[in-house]
Amino acid sequence: MAQVQKTASKAQQHISREFLTRIYDDDGTPTGIELSTTRPRQVVVIGSLREFTHNGAVNPEKMSSFELYRTSIQDVEVITFDELYERACFIVEDR
Repeated sequence: MAQVQKTASKAQQHISREFLTRIYDDDGTPTGIELSTTRPRQVVVIGSLREFTHNGAVNPEKMSSFELYRTSIQDVEVITFDELYERACFIVEDR
């Protein structure tokens, strides 16, 4: 998690230092346009929801702990491989 957050932070610092500028016309007249950025979206894909089941039944303690963990993290979306797969299927079927 920390690696993802650090990478996004470094990217944002690099972009703002190197590429964010005011835009000028060829003759040097300010256009009034300034480039800016927002924090990059960060996603960690890990595990499977099946890890929270036993004999076909969901373990509510494991599931609630996972939900508490992933909703407590700021700026990083944590999803499982099967959730990502379901999202992809939804997008493909929606077309």
